[in-house]
Amino acid sequence: MADQQVLKKTGRAGSSALLWIIEMVFKILAPVAAAISLGDPGSFLSKVGSGFGSLPEKIRELVRTLDSTDYVTRVINDYNSLTAAAFNEKYGGDAINYVMQYLNEGVSYLQSVYQNLSAEPVSTVLAALFVFMLLYLSSRLVRFVRQRGQGSVIDRMERRAGDKVFSSPPE
Repeated sequence: MADQQVLKKTGRAGSSALLWIIEMVFKILAPVAAAISLGDPGSFLSKVGSGFGSLPEKIRELVRTLDSTDYVTRVINDYNSLTAAAFNEKYGGDAINYVMQYLNEGVSYLQSVYQNLSAEPVSTVLAALFVFMLLYLSSRLVRFVRQRGQGSVIDRMERRAGDKVFSSPPE
């Protein structure tokens, strides 16, 4: 009997942890997918499809970009502080080209977003909003299941405190 309760508690803790991870993944993916759909040219359905369909590829690109941010920052700082000869000796001739390509990717994305917002503002904004809300609401649904519809411990404490503070005294 006690072993069953231990197994039951362990299973609940494991499923709760797994559901928490799924919830966080949805919450992280929501703004990324919305940003993808903002930059994608095409119709509403194309933007929504791109927001969901190219997530794995764009996540890899985002991780690669974040990994190279340290290198780019170091190159820019050294470019500003070293002499030309010392900089060329340390990095060679390709470092500046790499930094310019890195910055150009961001500029290209911003130009694409600007083009989409100026050409098709309604479909662009609605597609981004739709993609974001679908993923975010999915995370909220997973949270609801994880907390069994009871809310978090903090929510329950706030409700109890609110009932004590704002309840009218009996007459």
